[in-house]
Amino acid sequence: MKQLTIWHTNDIHSHLEHWPRISSFLKAKKKRAQETGENVLFFDIGDFLDRVHPLTEGTAGKANVELLNELPFDAVTIGNNEGTTLSHNGLETLYDRAKFPVVCANLYGNPERTKRTDWAVPVVYKYEAGLKIAVLGATAAFREYYESLGWGIEEPIQALRRELAGLDADTDLIILLSHLGLQFDEQIAVELPKIDVVLGGHTHHLLETGKQVGETLLAAAGRWGEYVGEVTLTWNDACELSEKKARVHETSKLTPPKDEAEQIQGFFQKGKEELSDVIVHLPEKIETNWFGDSSIAEILYAAATEWAEGDAFLTNAGIFMTDIGPGDVTAFDVHQLLPHPLNLIAVTLSGSELEVLIHEIIRKRDELKELPLRGFGFRGEVFGSVLMKRASFDTIRGIPLWDGEPISAFRKYRIVTHDTFVFAPFFPIIKQSSEKEVYTPELLRDIFAWKLKQLYGEEKE
Repeated sequence: MKQLTIWHTNDIHSHLEHWPRISSFLKAKKKRAQETGENVLFFDIGDFLDRVHPLTEGTAGKANVELLNELPFDAVTIGNNEGTTLSHNGLETLYDRAKFPVVCANLYGNPERTKRTDWAVPVVYKYEAGLKIAVLGATAAFREYYESLGWGIEEPIQALRRELAGLDADTDLIILLSHLGLQFDEQIAVELPKIDVVLGGHTHHLLETGKQVGETLLAAAGRWGEYVGEVTLTWNDACELSEKKARVHETSKLTPPKDEAEQIQGFFQKGKEELSDVIVHLPEKIETNWFGDSSIAEILYAAATEWAEGDAFLTNAGIFMTDIGPGDVTAFDVHQLLPHPLNLIAVTLSGSELEVLIHEIIRKRDELKELPLRGFGFRGEVFGSVLMKRASFDTIRGIPLWDGEPISAFRKYRIVTHDTFVFAPFFPIIKQSSEKEVYTPELLRDIFAWKLKQLYGEEKE
């Protein structure tokens, strides 16, 4: 009888307040394995980085790779935060110093999907317990984002089917690092039963004791580093895989290293130092307001509509996290104001579609104000007020208005917004629109800083 233990993390999203315990725990597991001869593998399933943290922002994610190097992990796959929130060059160079392979079967080096990347491969082989183990990876196929950044992305099940067909004939075990979400993982277990273990992520699902679908074991460790996953595989004397077990370890219950607080503060302080460049000097304080318009919201409105050549900018006031000024405003200050990894998206609506959007805003605005929104690119506390100048509603006649007049059925309206309103189901007409244009790699804070420089910096004459 022989065993293999797999340790896995997913969707940490730069919640580095949990990393000292996770790192200490996994290092101890690796040291014990080296001393006892246990068979172990260590994997991360993507979204390890998130530009919400100043250290990730200040180093373009390279500090996160160095943290993974400390173990090092045996392989990782990329999540959408690695794949779509960095520039093309940022992702191209992210793993330059990685001590581990990156596996992703459905990522290509160009939008035409005619070449592979130099830094990610479809499959790697590992050797433990006398077994030849194939490790595949796949990531969520956000096509518009990847292609706008100069990458190509393939439908994942199609890509995995092809790679499985080409595996070495003497492969003993197949593991998938899946940043696809639970629904995809369940589908893969049904359609691609050759895969023995799926280590999952993306939808932040927690499978405390795993989930068996056919002959495939699914495992996942939730979100933000709140858990570490463990999978134990056992073979009988006839060399048959006789048992698959999964469990998770709650990070808050792990033994903290003695310098935990110092490590956490150090991560933040180093990031702040990396973002110390002064963007502008403000003569006065510029304020925000989660439940109404504000001077900060006015600046981003002007920036977004100019950048994307839009008729209006739709956002939620909860995205503005702090006031700024007076005095020097640094890249760190702007990062703290707009910590979300959000891109601008321009949606072209017909007059009737715009009317539907305004009806939806009026109907939902009160219930959304205090909503403690989590995810969809948003990294704040509450949703806040819906902001979209030029749009209003005539309560007497019961009709939406544009600039105080009835909306024309004979023109198109270019509404600029951001990822939250495309990913989240708040206003379905946005998601349903067939005319969308994604603006990458700049995030909202980059565009806000650009406008600040116009208004208060050297560009203002």
